[in-house]
Amino acid sequence: MTQGEQAGERRRGAVLIVSGDADDRDRLCAVLDALEFDAIYAVADVVQARLVLGQIARLNLVLLALSGDDRVAATFCTELRQAAPLDPPAILALIRADALASASGRGYLSGGLVTDWIASPVVAEEALARIASVLDGQVAHAASPLVAVGERYRFAFDDSHEELLIVDVESGRVVDANPAFLLRSGHARVQVVGARAEAFDGFPSVESRLESLNRLAGEGRARFAGYRQRADASRYPVDAEVHLALSAGRPVHVYTFRDPGDLGRYRLAMSTLTAIHRTAGGELAVQQILRHAMDWLECDWGVVAMLCPESSEFTRVIAADDRALPFGLIESSDREPLLRLLVEGDDLLEGNEAWRVVPADSLLRARRYECLIGFPLRDERGGVLGAWLMARALPLEIDALIRDSLQIIATRIGLDLEIRQAREQGRARGLRDALTGLPNRLLFGDRLDSTLKQAHRTGESFALLFVELDPIHAGAAASPASSDRVLPVAAQRLRACVRGYDTVARYSGCEFVVILRHIVKREDALRIAEKIVRAMDAPVPVEDGPGHRIRTTIGLSFHPDDAIAADRLLLHAEEAMQAAKSMGHSNYQAYVLVPEESQRQRLALEQKLRKAERNGELRVYYQPQIDGRTEDIVGMEALIRWENPELGMISPGFFIPLAEQTGLIVSLGQWVLRAACADARRWQARFDLPLRVSVNLSALQLRQADLVERIAAILAETGLDPRSLDLEVTESISLKAIPNLLDTLQALREIGCRTSIDDFGTGQSSLDYIKRFPADSIKIDQAFVRNIGVDPDDEAIVRATIDMAHSLGRSLVAEGVEVERHVDFLRAHGCDVLQGYLFCRPVPAPAFEAMLLERERVFRRIAEPSGAS
Repeated sequence: MTQGEQAGERRRGAVLIVSGDADDRDRLCAVLDALEFDAIYAVADVVQARLVLGQIARLNLVLLALSGDDRVAATFCTELRQAAPLDPPAILALIRADALASASGRGYLSGGLVTDWIASPVVAEEALARIASVLDGQVAHAASPLVAVGERYRFAFDDSHEELLIVDVESGRVVDANPAFLLRSGHARVQVVGARAEAFDGFPSVESRLESLNRLAGEGRARFAGYRQRADASRYPVDAEVHLALSAGRPVHVYTFRDPGDLGRYRLAMSTLTAIHRTAGGELAVQQILRHAMDWLECDWGVVAMLCPESSEFTRVIAADDRALPFGLIESSDREPLLRLLVEGDDLLEGNEAWRVVPADSLLRARRYECLIGFPLRDERGGVLGAWLMARALPLEIDALIRDSLQIIATRIGLDLEIRQAREQGRARGLRDALTGLPNRLLFGDRLDSTLKQAHRTGESFALLFVELDPIHAGAAASPASSDRVLPVAAQRLRACVRGYDTVARYSGCEFVVILRHIVKREDALRIAEKIVRAMDAPVPVEDGPGHRIRTTIGLSFHPDDAIAADRLLLHAEEAMQAAKSMGHSNYQAYVLVPEESQRQRLALEQKLRKAERNGELRVYYQPQIDGRTEDIVGMEALIRWENPELGMISPGFFIPLAEQTGLIVSLGQWVLRAACADARRWQARFDLPLRVSVNLSALQLRQADLVERIAAILAETGLDPRSLDLEVTESISLKAIPNLLDTLQALREIGCRTSIDDFGTGQSSLDYIKRFPADSIKIDQAFVRNIGVDPDDEAIVRATIDMAHSLGRSLVAEGVEVERHVDFLRAHGCDVLQGYLFCRPVPAPAFEAMLLERERVFRRIAEPSGAS
């Protein structure tokens, strides 16, 4: 009998398909029909397979569906091999990606129970190639004691101590891997063969891979050094060579991996330093350098921050690469203390248990970062310009090579920062007032234009203050020289009265302008104007006399209430200042629209607002509410936004009062409530989180006799648990104006809803009112929170409110959390929930859902190590 006849005889056995997937069975039957088996049997499970085995004379091939925890299938494989120990059938596993990724699935496949595997759902072409490959191996083995020509030197491949990997050039998938590769990497053969090569090649970066593949195409050979990841997620260094070869007429890449030793480690470090050296200057240089450094050491997070020369604080992030952490939590809880540690001390190089050196409440400590790398960044005179910090979840052996290379990188980043600072200082000198150091008129115009553009996108309200100062020398007329001595002091007092992100500029002479960002209520801006007047009233001491007094007059205009253009806002603020001056010095006045103009604007806006809901112009934005202890998301406040195609994003502070005056607030409130409940229910199911959503109730809604029934119907319609809905009522709503208010709120609590007092501290409520009000929580107004660290009186109010809320058995929510000192103060005094721009500004529903997806990814990654152990 010839070899061909033997092969044909060998092929005419039976094949058994065991799979619960009918589509896979049908596709495999179609593939096997072309291979002329004597018989094809297809069954749904192992129980049916055992019944069929008695009818099969010679079983040549088994295609067996194998799930991640299918011990029955594994036992069946053993039975098949024991039943025919001299001539066992080839067994191919039908396996899905999720089963391949599981620990038990990998265990069955790596234990020699199967010959090869086929991906499920089955692709006919791939299945045919895998089955033919297995059958060819059987034929070659049966034909002769000598192996086939293509396998003549297989022993050299299998017995090599070097790790070998063969990759198909066209598909980029692994064709074969030798035992040395499988042993050192910890991967099962079935995980490697057929997978994409880049999962195992160890290239340090995508750029390095592309560069080497280009060299392969031209020269046929390339070398590189990198780190490869084991199956258990640990890493080890490799020194690799790739060359182009032919296998059965097809081009393949043959990877040879060796223990790099010192030479390979130096090569990897040098390739990183070379890439950094080639990085051009410019705005993106530091970002590119940070990325190269993180790719080299496979760090999860990195940041380069620059010190502000004026305040010696980290207020500017020059570069950041955040591959592991959620929406800005690293900003609030970890960056500042660690960067400050670098500036005040020395290099930070911790390769093991680095989490022990970070603050106890740090997210970096909660995630148990093993490796922290940090350097102060210095100029050529040794002065500190900023700091560079990187973190890595896995430990790292930091030897002299890594230490020296990092120091070189830190020197390069410091050089870039020094050049950047010199350029900025040169530009700043032309944009700063020489006497006061404040932005001049030119820079102010740029700041105002930027604020207007952002307000148009976000619907933000802001105030513009026009401040005129009149320095008066006690007992004498003020001279230009005396004004020059007073104005720098006045500028300092102005800056002390506003927040860090507000703008104070010298407009001309004794005139200053102020931009107050994020104004929710006009009263907030008026309070700041009053604070400026009081601050300026204190005499300015001088050497040659009893001192100067400063008479201050302030005019205010508001965007978008008074105008939406820069020139009109300035004009209205100046007009308001003149009106305040006519009332006497040391006074302030807000701009008031003339009745005719106000009426025209109101009617036009009312017509557009009536069509907004019908035209799909309304949006619900969500601002996350953060647990004061864990800094995790526990809920969100639903806020209405109006995006008009002609006017852009219109501030709620502009259209909400109009909706209340016209009665439109009832339909708008119901629309917001329905949308918010639907979104909350969807996110609860998607992310398995007990999220609460807060929705504000207006005074007109509270007057509705059927309000409770309406809310109950919306809850039933959306499927949201009433306990997940928090209904907020502004403190300023009067019990006398709404006689049945307490009964309504009590009825809402009886159906399961939570209730809150909003804007606490701005109304005229008595303690008796607070005691009688059926509220679960109190939201302290952001005007008090924003003054933490600035106004001791407001700090005292916040402390007292927290104590009062807890004494009455109610939780406390703080709005307006915008800087780190707010968080420190509120957490120190036991505030329950935090909300503000420091964590996240209000975002549309898709952006909020993306934030929850990122949170889920991070927490899943945090849980994996503990689950594996």
